[in-house]
Amino acid sequence: MERLKKYLLPMICVAFFGEIYFYPFSSSLRFSAGIIVLSLIILIQDNVSEFYASVFSGIMVFILRSLIDVLYANTSIENIMRYNLPSAAYYLTYGLLAAAFMVRRYKSHILAGIILLSAVDSLSNIAEALIRDRYVSFGMIQLILLVGIVRSTTAYFIYLLYKNQELFILRREHQKRYSQLNILVSDIQAEMFYLKKSMLDIEKVMGKSYKLYERYRDDKVLQADTLDIAREIHEIKKDYNRVLSGFESFLKDFETDGAMNLADMQEIIKENTKRYLNVREHGKDISISFDFKDNFSLNKYYSLFTVLNNLIVNAIDACGSSGEIKVTQSSGEHRIYFKVEDDGEGIEEDILPYIFNPGFTTKYSGSTGKASTGIGLSHVKNIIEELQGTIRVDSKPGQGTLFTVSLPKNILLG
Repeated sequence: MERLKKYLLPMICVAFFGEIYFYPFSSSLRFSAGIIVLSLIILIQDNVSEFYASVFSGIMVFILRSLIDVLYANTSIENIMRYNLPSAAYYLTYGLLAAAFMVRRYKSHILAGIILLSAVDSLSNIAEALIRDRYVSFGMIQLILLVGIVRSTTAYFIYLLYKNQELFILRREHQKRYSQLNILVSDIQAEMFYLKKSMLDIEKVMGKSYKLYERYRDDKVLQADTLDIAREIHEIKKDYNRVLSGFESFLKDFETDGAMNLADMQEIIKENTKRYLNVREHGKDISISFDFKDNFSLNKYYSLFTVLNNLIVNAIDACGSSGEIKVTQSSGEHRIYFKVEDDGEGIEEDILPYIFNPGFTTKYSGSTGKASTGIGLSHVKNIIEELQGTIRVDSKPGQGTLFTVSLPKNILLG
């Protein structure tokens, strides 16, 4: 039953396409398009047997054609059997030959595949002609061979289109997954920065607790309580260390995973930004353009992705309901430059000196009123300094902001 279900839809398709006929060169020989569909099924669906697919298709073609003759041809059952059984024999022969010639094994070789399919098609047609008329002329053989080549080439051409489309979809899915992985890494790096900051606070609190323990030696109860607090904070610190070690191990593996071309990074950032605008900024009129002059192979691509992603998101936030963002790249002899420019609200002059400070923020949730963590730009500056680069900001209130990142080639390219 399961096998029948697996073959049911393909054989129905073959049967219905088998009712599309053509008579090449005004000959009396009738050829159908059903075999093109059957050839495609054999080439594409590796989980079906060539023989069973052909046999079941032949049965369905015989049933459908006989039913049509009963309803519309007004002929005897004997004539229906005599006229339609050779067609079923054609599909039976096709299945036997396709399995014997192992057509599927050669489907990755275009010329060999077309030749084998043509041979199977032609020999099956000759067998059908012999069963039907018991005679095959040289001219009929020539015509059968020509039609066999045309049908097999058509089937193979459609198969190649299908495979190219399948590869295109796989590439898009791979790029999408890789893009999501880069977003994940960017988020992890930001959280790591926050965890490291918290680690310093934990160290301070633990130090203060231990000082209390040292100070109140005469008060045994208070001393015991402060020592317990110090121990608990120490356990929290160890937990934080375990989390940080796991993140750092992941990022280390990610870093050694290979290099990325700048052009590929540009496409990933484009896709991410488009998705971000569609999901987070739906209904807003914000346009973004990219102009990367070079196509270097980057070793520190995950760090650069994090920097650009943060700067672009900040630019989107600064634009409000509408605006234009430009992301450009150029290079000098020893340095690579990235610029993220927006025509948004700009930054007040008295605020500019503080925007890279950890915890500084001017962003608040519209629904909760809660301030953001304020680690985005400080995280960006931290990464850039680790790469021995610099970041400069130029801004005018009401006109927009320009961030310029300068990175040494020998660090970024490795």
